Amino acid sequence: MDTQPFSQARILIVDDTPVNVHLLESILDEAGYTELHGLTDPRQVEPFLHNEPAPDLVLLDIRMPYLSGYEVLEQIGRTLGESAPPVVVLTAQTDAETRSKALAMGALDFITKPFDQHEVLQRIHNILAVHSRSMERRNRSLELEAMVAERTAELQAQSLQEPVTGLPNRRALLMQAGEWLKQPQPLAGYFIVADGLDDIARLHGYTIAETLATQLGQLFSRSPLAGKGMLGCWGNHEFVFLLPQPAGQQPDAPLLLRTAERVARLLSGEHEVDDMRLSLTVRIGVSHNSRDSTAQELIRQAALALPKEGSSVSCQLYSAEMTRQLERRSQLVQQLRLAVQQQELHLVYQPKVDLRTGLLLGAEALMRWQNPLLGAISPLEFIPLAETTGLILPMGDWLLDESMQQLSQWRTQGVIDDRFVLAINLSGSQLMQEGFAEQLLSRCLHWSVPPQMIQVEITESTLMIDIHKAIGQLNRLSEVGISAAIDDFGTGYSSLAYLRQLPVQVLKIDRSFVTGIENNVEDRRLAETITTLAHNLGCQVVAEGVETESQARLLHQLKCEQGQGYYFSRPLSVADFEHYALTQSGNGTDHP
Repeated sequence: MDTQPFSQARILIVDDTPVNVHLLESILDEAGYTELHGLTDPRQVEPFLHNEPAPDLVLLDIRMPYLSGYEVLEQIGRTLGESAPPVVVLTAQTDAETRSKALAMGALDFITKPFDQHEVLQRIHNILAVHSRSMERRNRSLELEAMVAERTAELQAQSLQEPVTGLPNRRALLMQAGEWLKQPQPLAGYFIVADGLDDIARLHGYTIAETLATQLGQLFSRSPLAGKGMLGCWGNHEFVFLLPQPAGQQPDAPLLLRTAERVARLLSGEHEVDDMRLSLTVRIGVSHNSRDSTAQELIRQAALALPKEGSSVSCQLYSAEMTRQLERRSQLVQQLRLAVQQQELHLVYQPKVDLRTGLLLGAEALMRWQNPLLGAISPLEFIPLAETTGLILPMGDWLLDESMQQLSQWRTQGVIDDRFVLAINLSGSQLMQEGFAEQLLSRCLHWSVPPQMIQVEITESTLMIDIHKAIGQLNRLSEVGISAAIDDFGTGYSSLAYLRQLPVQVLKIDRSFVTGIENNVEDRRLAETITTLAHNLGCQVVAEGVETESQARLLHQLKCEQGQGYYFSRPLSVADFEHYALTQSGNGTDHP
C-alpha cells in the first residue's frame, strides 16, 4: 500500500496501555508515517490540542482511566470545532451499544484489538484519503470565501469612495454624518463650492479639472482640520466637510464661520497643474445640527446657506429665514407658472419726458403681477425667478402682444401720435432666440404699429451673454426701424470696444447715479461721463429715477435729453396714462 501521499499526516494515538501505543507507532512507522504522537494519559489530550498543530487523525481507546474515550471525543469536538480531525476508535468491545455511542459522538471507524497490521493500515489510509479530500475542499472553500470577502470589502470601499479624487463620496458622507449625529456632541456641516472648476474642465479638459480636484483634497488632507472631521465629494465641483463640535456646548457661530474662512483661504487662489496656474474661488455654506436633525437635513441647510456667486461674502451661516425664503420662492414659481393663463399679469406705463420742454416723448411698459393668494409681488422678486425658470419666454411673448395691442389702440384713438416711442424690456433668452427680430416685426404688422414706435431695452449683462449674437439680433432690429436702449448703463461690465459695434440709439443712466446727483460730486461726474460717451457714440440719454426738480434741472444742464421718474409720473394704469397723455399733449413748457 502506498502511504507516501499521507506520510506527513499527523497521527495522535491515545491509549492507556503503553504496549498498544508502541505497537501502533511501530506499524505506522514501518509503513512510512513520520508524524506520530502517542499519549497514555487521556488528560494530556486537551493540552496537546492547545499547544500543538491539530492532528490529521486520532486513534482513540474507549476504556481508559480518568477520562473515557467518549469524554475525549467531546473534548476534541469542543476544542477544535469544525477543524476537528477524524477519530478512529480502538476497542476490544464489539457490542452494538459501544459502536452506536461512539459513532453518535463523531467517531468514523473502529480498529479492533488485538491489531491486525493490514487492517490497521488500510483503515488509516482510507480515512486519511477521505480526510485529505475533505480538507482540500474545505481549504478551497475557505480560500473562495476569503476572496469573496476581500472583493466584497473592496467593492464596499469603492462604493464609499469618489473614484477620481479618492475622497469619500456622497453615500459615505451621509453614513458618517448619520453615525456622528447619534453622538451627544453637535455636528457642523460645510458645503463647499469651487467656482471655476467647471470652466477649467470646459477650457482645459476634464483630466485637468479632475487633477485639480484631487489636489484640493490632498491640500486639505495636510491641514490641521483634516484629522478632526471628514472631507468628501458631493458633486463635480462641490465638497462637504463634516466637523464634530465639542460635546456639551452649543455651536459657536463665530467659530463656525472662522473655520469656514480658513477652509476658503486654503482652497481659494491659484493652483499649479501641468505647468498651468489655475485660479479658483471658494464659497462655503455652514450649518449645524439641531435636535432631530438628519444627515440629509444638515447638508441641505449648509447648501442653502451657500453665498450667491459674486457675493461680497465667501462664507455664510444657515438661518431659518433661508428656508422660509426658499419656501416662498417655491410657492412663487408654482404660482408664476399659472400667472399668464389665469390673466394675473398686467402692464403699467411710465412716461418718458423731454427734459428741455417737459413734453411726453414715450413710455416704458412695465409688467406687474397681482396674485389672488400672495397679493402684489414686486418685479424685483418675480422677474429674476421667471428668468431662471424659463418662464420669462411666455411672459415676454405676452408682454409684447399686450403692449403692442395697447399701443395700436392708443394710436387709433389719437391718444398718441407716431412720434411716440414705447420701450419694452427684453430678457437675454428672448433676445437670443433665433428669428426674434422677424417675430417682432411680424407683431408690428399684425397690430399696425410702425416699427419706429418700438424700442427694446436690454441690460449690459444681457448683452454679454453672447455679445456677437446680440450684435446680430440688434442689427436686424435696427434694419426694420426698431431702436434699442441699454438699460441701467454703468452698473454692468460692457466693453467699450463692443459698445461701438452695437446698433444702440439710447443709453439709460441708472437711478443709483441719479439719486445722488444733487449732493454727490462723483455721481454727477459719472452722469456727465455717461452723457458725453453716449453723445460721442451718437446716442441719446435717458435718466431713470428722477424724483426732484433739482435733479431734472441738473440732468438737463448735463445735456441729458430725457428723463423718467416720480417727479414726472409714477407708472400708470392704462386709463391713468391716457389721461396723462391727453393732458400733456401740446401743454409742455420749457424747463430751465
